[in-house]
Amino acid sequence: MPVDRRHLDEPLQSLSSLAAEFAPRLNELDRRARQYRDAVGSGAVLQNTLDSIRIELTYNSNAIEGNTLSLRETQLVLEGTTPAGSASHPLREIYEARNHDRALRLVESWASARKGFTGPSEDDLLAIHREVLADIDLANAGRYRTSRVFIAGTRFVPPSNLKFSSLLPRAIELSGDAGVHPVLRAAELHYNLVAIHPFADGNGRTSRLMMNALLLASGYPLVVIEVDRRAEYLRALDEANQGRVEAFGGFVLSATERSLGRILGDTH
Repeated sequence: MPVDRRHLDEPLQSLSSLAAEFAPRLNELDRRARQYRDAVGSGAVLQNTLDSIRIELTYNSNAIEGNTLSLRETQLVLEGTTPAGSASHPLREIYEARNHDRALRLVESWASARKGFTGPSEDDLLAIHREVLADIDLANAGRYRTSRVFIAGTRFVPPSNLKFSSLLPRAIELSGDAGVHPVLRAAELHYNLVAIHPFADGNGRTSRLMMNALLLASGYPLVVIEVDRRAEYLRALDEANQGRVEAFGGFVLSATERSLGRILGDTH
């Protein structure tokens, strides 16, 4: 049944209102997603294509947060090879690449192993975060923050941790609303988690992984938000912080369109 979306507590946002505005693009996404699933089922999508996208996702998601490993260096780290010049990178950056890859493989396992899986839970959120900060911040990995936090570059202030007990279950509930297109729900979940900012560190990476968990559960491929689009991405988040969700919804739609186009061979 559709979820009651009235009277959402701040800072939660609903993207369900964008369905009419984006209807032609959403219908085309559905068609392309069916093509993608058919191609995967027939073996037309090569494993090295999927592996490449996985590496790109890890590289870009970490780079958005300031990790300086290159795409090639990220590949080598994930293959278990120490890249030349690695001494110039903090050990944390090596861990971030390995951790993100482990978290991503966990997300992928849910979509393939859980019968009837429709999207991530709050326990899944903590499990992803635990992987993201493994070997980096053991005290906070998989644990919600207990103090105020501020986000560099924006006047938006995330809510107090005292509100998590109501905000986080509500954000998860909204993400499971079958009455809303899955790409809009994935964008919505991503935004709401970033806005709540439940962790001391790793919120962006965890939110993008949760977005992808929902997309995979809905039969879509992994969606990469590219570091080259970081400024546009942050502007869209800032607009959503002010209640204008159109730019962020459109941004996630375009990233999904690009992922499908690359796999199906019509976007480079």
